[in-house]
Amino acid sequence: MTDAGAVPPKPVSLPPPVRGRGLIYGSCAGTLLACAATGGLHWPIALPLIATLVAGAVLLPLRESTLLAMASVLFTSGLDFWGWLVGPLPRIWRMPDIPAAPLFAVTALFYVAAVHICMSWARTASETRAAQAARQAAERPPQRVEPLLDSLPHPVAILDARGALTYANAPYLALIDKPASIALGRTVAELWPRRAAALYGPHLEQAASGQPVCFRLPFTGPDNAKRELDVFLSPHATDQRATRAMLTMLVDVTDAVRAKRGLIERESMYKAVIEHAPVGILSQVDGLLIYANPAALLMLSADWSGRAIGRPFADFIIEKDREEVRRRIEQLSHAPGFAEFKPYRLVTLDDQTRDVELAAISVTRDGKQRVELFCVDVTERKRTEGKIRQLNETLELRVAERTAELEAFTSSVSHDLRAPARQIMSAADIMLRKTGQPGSDLKPMLSALLTTAERMNRTIDALLELSRLGRAGIVPSLWPLGTMVQEIRSELTAGLGERWISWRIDNLPRIFADPHLIRLVMVNLLDNAVKFTRYTPDARIEVWADEYEQTVAINVRDNGAGFDMRHAGKLFTMFSRLHSNRDFEGTGVGLAHCRRIIERHGGRIVAHGEPGKGATVRFTLPHEPHRG
Repeated sequence: MTDAGAVPPKPVSLPPPVRGRGLIYGSCAGTLLACAATGGLHWPIALPLIATLVAGAVLLPLRESTLLAMASVLFTSGLDFWGWLVGPLPRIWRMPDIPAAPLFAVTALFYVAAVHICMSWARTASETRAAQAARQAAERPPQRVEPLLDSLPHPVAILDARGALTYANAPYLALIDKPASIALGRTVAELWPRRAAALYGPHLEQAASGQPVCFRLPFTGPDNAKRELDVFLSPHATDQRATRAMLTMLVDVTDAVRAKRGLIERESMYKAVIEHAPVGILSQVDGLLIYANPAALLMLSADWSGRAIGRPFADFIIEKDREEVRRRIEQLSHAPGFAEFKPYRLVTLDDQTRDVELAAISVTRDGKQRVELFCVDVTERKRTEGKIRQLNETLELRVAERTAELEAFTSSVSHDLRAPARQIMSAADIMLRKTGQPGSDLKPMLSALLTTAERMNRTIDALLELSRLGRAGIVPSLWPLGTMVQEIRSELTAGLGERWISWRIDNLPRIFADPHLIRLVMVNLLDNAVKFTRYTPDARIEVWADEYEQTVAINVRDNGAGFDMRHAGKLFTMFSRLHSNRDFEGTGVGLAHCRRIIERHGGRIVAHGEPGKGATVRFTLPHEPHRG
């Protein structure tokens, strides 16, 4: 189909009458001769010359009027150039002084009258030809083809050798919105809109040479409705091969053209959506991938589509699920349908593993079943879910620990506090009964009562310390541990009286931790070492540190009472004691405090011992600060 818009417009019009053409050419030649005779272009001559060229533009064809104007410009410019190069031209006739107003009036009246007369002649000649064609059509016996053309739904017309209309069916007359009495005998240039006629003209000339022509033509009708027409021109030649008539048929393809443009726009939009979708979209035909959008290529770690296309999608699934995915895609490739897969794991081209959720739909296209696969990368979501699950498990462990501590706290309240309270009540009752009896000594009773009250007070202090420790935050800083240990040693030694202990404290490093909380740990550990070496003749306490790449380990060892490793699990449990109050006083919360403080710093605390040979407590701290 030839595109009419690609051919430069060439108007088709009837030649003007000979008298009109001669008048224009004669007037133009006269004014140019006057220029030559007077030595150049003067305004009394320029005014008639301009009027002549304007009349030529109205009456003559475009090409002829353009050539006439160019010739006039070149002639007048040549006169001026000659005068500038050689010298003034000899004046044959001197231009008289003519008043401007009369000259303008005479020129305007003359040329307006001349144009009207020429156009009247042309209109009369055209009407005469149209009337003659109408009479010939009326006198000609009806042919069999015209009733057939009248029944066609498409506009059909017959043109003569000059391009004048000799027949038009009803759809054609409706298209140009003119009756047959006016349309017959007129050319396309006279009946059609100017732009459509200009595009139609070159094809009409081609058909007049005896070649069939078909092309697409944009047409705006009298109702301003824009249409797309497929035009077919079929020339009919005589025996001498001279074109006698042309059959033209117009087919309105506006709806088809609009539908095609809409389809192109929808396909373009669909392609843009697919290309920019955040979901991986792949197409598989005959068991092989033929397309993968950028998101799918990124998911498969393919730097270009050729690395993924041409392979079965199931090849990217981990081996244990590969056969199952292959089978389900194979089922979809035999009939249209939709399938939603369970989450699978992909193995990318760079051997990474990704968690994906799959869905697939099978559609028929070009006679083949095409499986469209949709992949959503849920790797980050799975990783986040794992972290949340781990946090929940940690939270459950912490809740269990807090519950155990709460149970231990309840046990302590019911035993460690109630037992001293009963003792106080019993002692008070005895003292009340002995009051007033001769020889009664209340001093032992009061001493036992004081001891019981002191034990109850220590238990209460331990509970208060536990409460403060649970609310306290960690404020780490870098400070020397050795200085703190020496201070604690001095405080403990001052309360020993005549008792002697051998101390060995190595050079301890600077640690990054909360100094207040770590002091509580060291006080508990060193105080325990002093307490449990009470009955050891040659008591010895050692403190040293072991430094590693990421942690530092602090060790406190004594040669005191020790403990049985079978009960080591109870050592750091709240209110749990491995020795009786008769041998070694205590509340059972000190080492539990130490465990909580060290764990909040990101470290660990362990203990090793043997009955009668002492114990070693070891805790670690990270070099980097840990926010508890």
